[in-house]
Amino acid sequence: MRKLTAYLFLLLLVLPIVGDAGAAGRAVHLTAGERKIFLGDGALSVLADPGAGLGIDAVADPARAGEFVQLPGNLGAGYGTQAHWLRFTLERPADQPSSWLLEVLPSYLDDLRLYEPDGRGGMRERIAGDLLPFTAREVEYRGFVFKLDVPAGSATYYLRVRTTSTQAAVLHLWQSPYYAAAVQREYLFFGLQSGLLLATALLSLLTWAFIREPLHLYFGGMILLQQCLAATINGFTAQYLFPEGGEVIGMLVGVLGGLNAAVAFFFIDLLLQLPISHPRTSRIFRLCGLFGLATALSVPLGLYTYAAAVLIFLSLVTNGALLWLGPWMLRGNGVRGWVNLAAFSLYAVFGGINLAGLLGLGSFHLWMLNGAQLLALIYFLLFNFSIHLRVAEANRLRQQALDEAERERTIRDDQGRFLSMIAHELRTPISVISAALQSLRLFDPAPEEQRLRRYQRIDGSVRRMDAMLQACEAEDRMITGCWMTDVATVDLRQLTLNLIDEFGDETRRRVRLACPDELPAVQGEAAMLRVVLRNLLDNAIKYAPGTEAIEIVIRAQSESGKAGVSWRISDRGPGLPPEIGERVFEKYYRGGESSGAPGLGLGLYLSRRIVSKHEGTIAADTACTQGASFVCWLPLKLSESF
Repeated sequence: MRKLTAYLFLLLLVLPIVGDAGAAGRAVHLTAGERKIFLGDGALSVLADPGAGLGIDAVADPARAGEFVQLPGNLGAGYGTQAHWLRFTLERPADQPSSWLLEVLPSYLDDLRLYEPDGRGGMRERIAGDLLPFTAREVEYRGFVFKLDVPAGSATYYLRVRTTSTQAAVLHLWQSPYYAAAVQREYLFFGLQSGLLLATALLSLLTWAFIREPLHLYFGGMILLQQCLAATINGFTAQYLFPEGGEVIGMLVGVLGGLNAAVAFFFIDLLLQLPISHPRTSRIFRLCGLFGLATALSVPLGLYTYAAAVLIFLSLVTNGALLWLGPWMLRGNGVRGWVNLAAFSLYAVFGGINLAGLLGLGSFHLWMLNGAQLLALIYFLLFNFSIHLRVAEANRLRQQALDEAERERTIRDDQGRFLSMIAHELRTPISVISAALQSLRLFDPAPEEQRLRRYQRIDGSVRRMDAMLQACEAEDRMITGCWMTDVATVDLRQLTLNLIDEFGDETRRRVRLACPDELPAVQGEAAMLRVVLRNLLDNAIKYAPGTEAIEIVIRAQSESGKAGVSWRISDRGPGLPPEIGERVFEKYYRGGESSGAPGLGLGLYLSRRIVSKHEGTIAADTACTQGASFVCWLPLKLSESF
């Protein structure tokens, strides 16, 4: 199976160069009226040299002439380590110009060897390629140019091409007087495109620096890497940055190609929000991005030829996936969906054609490289527009959320003011009722059983109303953030004694307080801690039988190496099932609904929030088998960032 796969892969690489075996390319007639002659229209024939071991004598041997294959277009044989020999014949009448320039592109070919007649029946070798310093080139041009002095009559030339990247070659003949002007126009074309793209990248990176939106960073990085790669592939890096670079240029093509592909995969994943909409497709794009990084690392290891072929194949597959995602891009995305569809369609279709040519699965054309720059300008601008639309939508949603938050804050403020007003209005009658009850007890020190029960019911109702008002006020302070503004040292022992006194004589008789005389004070807001202890004591009184004792134990205790005070209250009531040990701290949860005990379900919820704000803990001791037991722990000192 492995041999069959290798055979099919080799077949794909060879198919593009299959033509008429033994057929020679047509001879090229040189005349003064021809400024530029394209040799990829039937003038070339090719001989594959898999072992790259053939010399010019063997290739030029008349016995091997039948092994050459006429090329229907340019050389495009995909990735590999083999060499290819191109043969072409020039015919010049004696009265026509003899000085011509042979231009060979693309600019990343490693080793070029031109063999031309030496006038003595032999061949003269001339060497070029990006493994040589730029200063060694015959003409200062981003590509490779050989100066030809074509003899009168017919002359056959051989060009040996070998490279670690895609095996491709595009040949043109130029008359010398017209070449310089054509180069100037070409450089201007590249300069304008690159300038626009670099300006876009700079703008995107500056935007990222201000708003820290990762999409702008990936987009700007992708453009910069793409421009660096384009400059290197098109020969400008060797000409202007590393004229003595030689092998450095070849390595740069591989490194930049891998990095550019990696960032492109990550950018597409982020722009289309694939982790949310298509998680599996997102994983594929991320794995391809990681393989792009691995391809960049393969360059110094000498594995780039194989890694690049796989990376380009993966890029073709993901381009197909982008076309498959096209209908989804339009769903509910409005203008941004159409912009994304247009950008990714251009990116996938024309990029796919380019990649197929690089793999040797289709004809290789120079416009694939030069046109890629122009197409990149178009779809990068579309990408930039899409990012702008997405950021604008995000800003709109953010402003909408801020407006909603402001409305909620206004509602909470109104609610807080309303609760404060209600609390103020209710406290006056509650105080009147409480004062009246005390007066009745003073005038009736020994009431009969029926009146005593009435007094106790009134007292219990007053205390519950007061507790409810305190809970509502505490909730309002926490919602509005108006708490922890009066932090001081709090004596939990004295606070507990004051609470017991407030609950009356019956509570004093039931509560058993165990507390050392020397108890360290804790740091906190006394009013809020009072709410906590009151809620715990009130729960014990409500759920425990009327005559059973309530135990409160206060002692110094460290938690996780931090000094503090533990406050435990235990009763002899029905207790808490282990499964609701945490639920009782939920808002509006009432564990005693079946028992008919009054309450709002806010007490323990508020208590936990208050204790947590004091950097402490509160929990139900589910291991207690007799009644309920709650433990509250508070640190002696609060941290500076509380």
